[in-house]
Amino acid sequence: MRTYILIFILLLILLPKGKILVAQNPALTTESTISLLTCGPGPEVYTFFGHSALRVTDPVLKIDRVYNYGTFDFNVPDFYAQFLNGKLYYMLSVVRYQGFVPDYINEKRFIKELPLNITLEQKRELFNLLEINYLPENRHYWYDFFTDNCSTRIRDIVVKATGGKYLWPPEPAEHLTYRQLIIPYISLNNWAKTGILLMLAAGADQESSQEGYMFLPDHMHRLFSQAKQADGTPLGKPEKILFMPDYPKPIGTGLLHPYTIFSILLLISWLMVFLRKMPVPLMKFFFFLLFLISGAMGLLFSYMWFFSAHLVCHANLNLAWAFPLNIFLAVTIWFPKAGMVNKLYSKAMIMLILLFLVTFSFWKQKIPFEAILFCLTLLPGLYRFSGFEIFRKTKSQDQTN
Repeated sequence: MRTYILIFILLLILLPKGKILVAQNPALTTESTISLLTCGPGPEVYTFFGHSALRVTDPVLKIDRVYNYGTFDFNVPDFYAQFLNGKLYYMLSVVRYQGFVPDYINEKRFIKELPLNITLEQKRELFNLLEINYLPENRHYWYDFFTDNCSTRIRDIVVKATGGKYLWPPEPAEHLTYRQLIIPYISLNNWAKTGILLMLAAGADQESSQEGYMFLPDHMHRLFSQAKQADGTPLGKPEKILFMPDYPKPIGTGLLHPYTIFSILLLISWLMVFLRKMPVPLMKFFFFLLFLISGAMGLLFSYMWFFSAHLVCHANLNLAWAFPLNIFLAVTIWFPKAGMVNKLYSKAMIMLILLFLVTFSFWKQKIPFEAILFCLTLLPGLYRFSGFEIFRKTKSQDQTN
């Protein structure tokens, strides 16, 4: 009986040290390698920018793991609401390498491996830091697309493990903005590209440092392969191409390109107003849809500005034309008694949009060409319901005839 009591007391004494014991991992051997895995873009919006992970292998210890900081935690309460609000809860996951690769091959996304040319001591330090990060109390983090994501986490932990001895290439003469950096990736889907560029405000037009470029996996792969110590020792060894499919074709091209669709809407908008024989119900229905769409976009832009944590969506100047009250105009054009209110609102919106068109090139926020086309499409409808002289003359002529 006394023996059991002593064992129980001993367990109580050792229990607080349990977490420390879990974090003590087997030391990697001289046969170990740690590699940067870079995966290509995929078909879904959240896969447009590619992906990064770290692979740790040690044939002696029979280890072949992939450490992935880009994992959603769907178990978080109200996951989708938090996602929209910019509170993106991600976590570090660890899977076997053989379980990681097939998903990317099935989605026809390339996989490149860049073995890191670091010392055994640095490998052991990096492996230990990864295992500590994987502890339940450490594995979750609040994701930020531009500053804290699956790539920047890898950049930071490699720098920490190597003591910052590896230096990035010299800064370029001209730095790209975050908006410029993502355009090649969102161009895979031109409609998604339009939506994303309209959603981003002036925060996305700030210049990024070269180190900041590494929020994109391709740029991190490139900079890792170019980084060197002061004595010329490179950070990366020659890369290995594990899988290289054909590059995916962009979605929304030709007649379905946003430029084409918006140009057609622009032409119809002007015809709706200035063709005298155009049926009034058809004209009203067309502008009802335009005002409704622009108002709905305004509600989304307003929500992302005032209620979300996405700082790059704050103070979006596209609200000058995508104004939430356009929904009110869409509804009230069907009610003759609201004519006076509609005239005042339409005149105010015309002045606001004209000011937008004249001054947008001077703003820090870059305005997509689609926004200009949409402005020019809204103007005829606003002009039609503003009560300006041309329509009163047309009405009197119709009555005379």
